[in-house]
Amino acid sequence: MAKTRIMIVDDHEVVRLGLRTVFELEPDLAVVGEASNGLEALAKTGVMAPQVILMDVRMEKMNGIEACREIKSQFPTVQILMITSYSDDDAIVSSVLAGASGYLLKNVSRAELLRSMRLVASGQSLLDANATKLLMERLETQVAGSELTEREREVLALVARGYTNKQIAEALFVTEKTARNHVSHILEKLGLSRRSAAAAFAVEHNLASYGRDGAERAERISNLRPGIPMQQPEGRDNDL
Repeated sequence: MAKTRIMIVDDHEVVRLGLRTVFELEPDLAVVGEASNGLEALAKTGVMAPQVILMDVRMEKMNGIEACREIKSQFPTVQILMITSYSDDDAIVSSVLAGASGYLLKNVSRAELLRSMRLVASGQSLLDANATKLLMERLETQVAGSELTEREREVLALVARGYTNKQIAEALFVTEKTARNHVSHILEKLGLSRRSAAAAFAVEHNLASYGRDGAERAERISNLRPGIPMQQPEGRDNDL
């Protein structure tokens, strides 16, 4: 009998070890690889050829939602099951929109975990009625970037133009710490881990144009400080 090939993605080694132990006791499951973050998972997927990826949501370098989106784009037949310690409606919806087949909490029982893995491996989705309702409501009303506040959209537009946190702070007359916090919130809400990805999102969804106030402020700063380059310096992809 062919075994279902599994990759475990979690930033905690102890969690990965525990999950591996559970799966390796099953005759129809085989763990073919592990990764500690989304970037590593993306790099290993093409090599390990897993059929199912069990992916943590919150990780450094690239979070699970962004990794899910990238992996499904490059390897559409791979099934991805998200797992997290937190019950978060936005994360559930974002995971499914990114291409995940389901979503589990880490306090799930061993039996339920195995049942879920086998369901997802067979091509079925794993969403309860509440999650399905949330997803349908989001799809009916969602506009790209609608989860962002007006100020966050303004900051996102500046990020798309290549502004550093210092330049954003000057343009919007806030502290650099406030600008950094805005960028962090934007990345979290969009399920992204890099500001370059946020800039690409803004361009793709026509969110890169300035609001009137932001444009006037940015222009004023440019006029007052003509020596400041407005493009992000090369090599500073994540200026959080």
